[in-house]
Amino acid sequence: MDSGSPPVDIISTLSDCLLVLIISFLPFKDALKTSMLSKRWRYLYREVRNICFRESEMVTFAGNHIDQYYQRAQLVAYMVGWVDNFTGGVIESFELCLSNSYSFEQSVTRLIEFAVSKNVKHLILDLSERRWRVRDDAVALELGLIQVPESFYKLTTLVTLKLFGCRFNPSRLANPGSVKILCFRWIRLENISALIAKAPFLETLIMKNCWEIGLEAITGFNDRVRKVVFKNCVFSVEKSTLDVPNIQIFKYFGKVHHFEFVSAIRGMDEAYLDFGEASEYNVGTGTQLCTLLYHLRSARTFTVCPYLLQVIQESEDSVRLKERMETRQLVLKSALEPNEFIGIRFMINSCPCLETLSFQMVDPRLIDMMVPQFDPEAYWVDNISHKCLKRTLKKVEVWSFSGGSYELHVLKYLIRYGRVLERVDLYLPIGLDEDQMHSARAAADTVGTEFEAASSNLNISLH
Repeated sequence: MDSGSPPVDIISTLSDCLLVLIISFLPFKDALKTSMLSKRWRYLYREVRNICFRESEMVTFAGNHIDQYYQRAQLVAYMVGWVDNFTGGVIESFELCLSNSYSFEQSVTRLIEFAVSKNVKHLILDLSERRWRVRDDAVALELGLIQVPESFYKLTTLVTLKLFGCRFNPSRLANPGSVKILCFRWIRLENISALIAKAPFLETLIMKNCWEIGLEAITGFNDRVRKVVFKNCVFSVEKSTLDVPNIQIFKYFGKVHHFEFVSAIRGMDEAYLDFGEASEYNVGTGTQLCTLLYHLRSARTFTVCPYLLQVIQESEDSVRLKERMETRQLVLKSALEPNEFIGIRFMINSCPCLETLSFQMVDPRLIDMMVPQFDPEAYWVDNISHKCLKRTLKKVEVWSFSGGSYELHVLKYLIRYGRVLERVDLYLPIGLDEDQMHSARAAADTVGTEFEAASSNLNISLH
């Protein structure tokens, strides 16, 4: 080959169709920049198959509310102009993230209708407000939220649907038969069961800060479901029946809701139960949550909150689950207060194959009328060694370690009976003053030098 010959420009030999496919894999803002490469590339970006209009990436707001309104108006005009000049065919994905959208309802409707007309597969509409912090912020403005257009309900190509901060009737989506991912935030979902019942390929269901959720059941028709997440939601039904034998991840954050699992679940990756700031309980709540633990017992990683640790002592059996848990990593969000001691021991005793035990220290969340019927100073002195301490537990973590007396009691117990324990990692919280830091370090020194250890291979570290 002649070393003096110019290099071959392989890209220039590709067809426009292939070039469009290539730039469609770029982030949308980078795909737009390809129009400056050469005359040939000038209009190729108008055919990309993945379109993403994110307000945060396209404009930096400045000035007062009036100035910001006109800046947003210019952005919306640009978006509409862009889709009006689109020359491509079908699109894979369309994402629109716009706050204060109620001022531009006609334009937003136009953008949604464009995505529908191009048989979009992955649709993300985020019309939520940045100032919203809790669910009631959105509920108060519900009547002003933009309603998805009629054409949306006729869409049959959806694989992913994410709707945030708009109005939508789940039961009216005509043919969601290809949908695999449903994600909703800041939205009313009265008829969600009707949508799920028409989505046999559904794999992921996520709801955050939603209200009036009418989830009566997920049936065996949806046996592909792998992930279910609820966060800070309000249900309009008293009970939700879940027939999800193949679920891998179940996460729940919020007030206690009655979930009834139908099928046996095997081989879960993760379960997460956090009942927030709940401070009261009803008769039977402990047994109800114990039943929930039972159905999720195959989770290899399990996180539970202080509320569960406290009410579990009111269950029919406060010693252990009736079937062993398969959990390898157990995360206890706890204040290590006496009210939680029975629940902590219950969880450890129910996990005979436990390998890692993590304590995430939180502020006390004491439940009314829960008064421990034992001496908390002596509770961890008892010579009771659980199966995992003898055979499998290799690592203990304490996050936001402050060296409190109850923290030390629990650590002393675990170190004394953890025969195969290899590591105890203590993580200091951020923001300690000098006195607090000195106290925590002194407590850590006590753990490392004075506690009797059953394991000869134990390493204790302060981070």
